[in-house]
This record gives sequence, C-alpha cells and structure tokens, in this order.
Amino acid sequence: MMQRKKLNAQTMTTSANDNMVEIRKLNQYIGAVIASLGGFALGVALGWNSSAGEVLRNHMDATATEIGVIGGILNAGAGFGAILVPFLARRVRRTTMMIATMPFLAVGWTLICFSGVKVTNNFQTTCLMVGRAICGVCGGVFAVATPTYVAEIADKKIRGRLLGFFQIFVNCGIMYAFVAANAIDEHETVWRYSSICGIACFSIMPTKLLPESPLYYLSRNDEINAEKSLRWYRGDTYDIQHEINEMKQLVIMTRSKKLSLKMLKNRRILRSLATCFGVVLGQQFSGANMMIFYALTLFNTMGSGELTGSEQTLIVGAVQILTSLLAAFLVDVLGRRILLSVSTLLMGLFLILLGWFFSLRDMDPEYDDIYFWMAPTWIILFFASFNLGLGPISWSVLGDVLPAEVRISGAAVVLALGWLVSLLATLTFDEMFVTLGTAKLMWLSAAICWLVSLFCAIVAKDTTGKSLAEVQEDFGIELNRGIEET
Repeated sequence: MMQRKKLNAQTMTTSANDNMVEIRKLNQYIGAVIASLGGFALGVALGWNSSAGEVLRNHMDATATEIGVIGGILNAGAGFGAILVPFLARRVRRTTMMIATMPFLAVGWTLICFSGVKVTNNFQTTCLMVGRAICGVCGGVFAVATPTYVAEIADKKIRGRLLGFFQIFVNCGIMYAFVAANAIDEHETVWRYSSICGIACFSIMPTKLLPESPLYYLSRNDEINAEKSLRWYRGDTYDIQHEINEMKQLVIMTRSKKLSLKMLKNRRILRSLATCFGVVLGQQFSGANMMIFYALTLFNTMGSGELTGSEQTLIVGAVQILTSLLAAFLVDVLGRRILLSVSTLLMGLFLILLGWFFSLRDMDPEYDDIYFWMAPTWIILFFASFNLGLGPISWSVLGDVLPAEVRISGAAVVLALGWLVSLLATLTFDEMFVTLGTAKLMWLSAAICWLVSLFCAIVAKDTTGKSLAEVQEDFGIELNRGIEET
C-alpha cells in the first residue's frame, strides 16, 4: 500500500515537472519516424502484389491459385517473423533487430527480381516464393518491434500520434509501389518493377542511428545508458528521474515474462487481450488488405470513366496517406475508441453501397455506364475510413495495451494470428468471389465491420493520455506482484 502511494506521488511529480519544463518532442518525432521506416518496406511488399499479380495472370500464365499463393506467402512469412521477435528480443536490441532485416530484405527482393522473368519455370517460381516469404518475415519483425519500441520512447501526451506513424509509412510504401507500377507499366515481366520496389529496403538504414529505449537498458541493469537515452528523447533540461523510477517499476513487473492463471482471471487483462485480438482480426476480416493486394485487378474490372485502373490506385494511395496523417493527429484528441468505432462504422456503410452497386450491375449491365463513378468512389471512401481508425490503431494497440509482462510476446501472437487469417483469406479469395458473388461478399465484409464497430464501442480499451506505468497500474495484479518482489 505504501508503495502504491509512492507510485502515485511520482505520477503527481510528473505532472508538476511537465508544467515547469516543457518536454522536448522533436527527437521523439525523429525517433518514431526512423523506427517506422520498416513500415515503408512492408507497404512496398504489400503494394507490389497489385500490379505484379496482373502481369503474372495476363502474360506469364500464372493460375489464380499460384497468384494467391504468391500473395499469401508474404503473410505467412510475416506471421513467422512476428513469432521470432520475442526470442530475438531476449538476445539483441530491437534497433539492432530492425537494422538486421535490411540484408535479408535485399536478398528477398533479389530473388523476386531474378524470378520475375518467367514464373512458369519451377526454379524461378521457387525463388519468387522464397523472396516473398523473406520480405514477409522482415515485415513481421517490424510490425511487432516498432510499436513496442515507439511506446517506450514516447511521452504519454503524444504516444498515440507517434504510434500512428507506422501506418503512415505502410501507406507511403504502398503508394511507392503504385507509382512505380504506373511509371514503368511493364506488361511482359516484373523484374524491372521488382528492382525498383527492392530499393525500398535501403530506407531502413537510418535505424542504426537510434538509441535503444530506456526501458530496454533498465531491463539489462544499465541505468547510465537508460538515462542517456531518455535525455535524448526528453531534453537535457527535463528532470527524467521520475520516469526512470516508473520504468524501474515496470522492469520489476516484467520478470515473470508469462501470463499466470491468476492474471488471466483479471477482467482488465482479458479486456486488453480482447482489444488487441479484436482490432487486429477486424483489420484482416474487413477486406482492406485483400483490396490492396488486388487493387489493380478490381479497378480494371470495374472501370471509372476516363481513368485507368492504375490511375485509380494512385488516388487510393494518396487518400490513404492523407487520412492516416489525419488519424495520427486526431487519436490523442478523440481517443482510440471513438476513432475505431467511427472508422469501422463508415467502412461498413461504404461496403454496403459498393455491394448495392454490384447488385444493380448484375441485374442490368447498363447501370455500369450510368453509375460508373460509384465503385471507385465507394472504394476510395472505404480506404479513407479504414485509415482514419482501424488501419493505424490495429498496429498501435500492440505498443501499450497489453500488460508489460507479455507486451512483446502477446503482440507477436496477436499479429501472427492476424497474418494467418490474412493468408487464409488470400488463398480463398477467388473461391469466395465465385461462390458468394461480388455483392454478397461486400455485404459480408460490411457486417463484419459493423460487428467490429460494436465491439470497439463496448470492449476496446483506450490508453490515451496515460503513461506506460499508469497503464500497468490499471491492471492491479501486476502492480501488487511487483511491489511484493521489491
């Protein structure tokens, strides 16, 4: 009880110090941007499938199953990469882990470029699959390492904003792939296009300049470097001792590294786990990733007046970047629960309108000429809604919602499951498309989005404006156990 009062006193001191000395935020923004550069590489790998899949289908005799496997193998690799992070985190720094992905990405893209001449050759097909899997593994590593790192370096007032940078860079990577496809316009091979996409792996290089998070140093009993790291992110004039003390408490709480049965009976912990699983799975079931994978195919099929399918992908890419930027600045104002609920509600609405258009077109093909603007409009608004909440927040909740004991391992399991669901969706997309039809498939996705909206409004946990120590204190059991160990 005395220790609880001491921690509350430290929190009050934090507020007092914040009023006296302004925390330097510039280095936090720089650190979050650099740490999120892996999202750019992941986005390029995701966007690559849109144009490359068309070339494989139309000019390289690849079947729908082969295209689905080529797209899905990235997701399988990402799931495996996510599972690797907890094991790697025990041995190496997360900044080291992130920069170490660069040579693997280079190898992966080299294999993809080599295989891009002709996919019907078995050896080259194997190279393509292995290359995509390697890129997926690296993306999975970043998807876990980046949110947990950014959460540990960010001040509580801007943590939600900084965590949103990962989605911004994922969208920038997707846009880069779309622009490259539009500029090159390859019809016979994909190796030139792949080589330009592969250059994105060098964007990770600045990561080696980042200091490791202060919480990592304290977990290794290195208080000197922990203070240096925190001073770099907070400024030399800011009193960091209260934050160091809070982080020491977190380190004590993370010694068990496992969820005990007693912890699983804690409804607050169950709510946090449900939040992560619900939001991440909602992202995959919403259909957003599937539409990105097959964006060019969708737009070429639907048409839109004088705009080509490739030009429409550029509009989608630009809208995604703008709305994810807006979300990053709104999340610390409105909170995650509101953004998640509004985002998924709007996604469902636009999917219903899209399905309605498809049902009209199925009844009378003339509607395709009369309402040619509808399909691209609803899809663009769908992606805008996705990036307003569900897209960026599905990554950021992994950084600060779970208990400190299992933050990295829990995030890894949640993401691995999410990528597995995405893999299954990619492999079964054509079958669902044929069995249900376009309209019913859109309506099914809309129903899922609205279920996710209801879930977020009721269950989703919002940590806006709380430090990691305050988030941990909310769980109760962790705090008491940490106190007993002191």
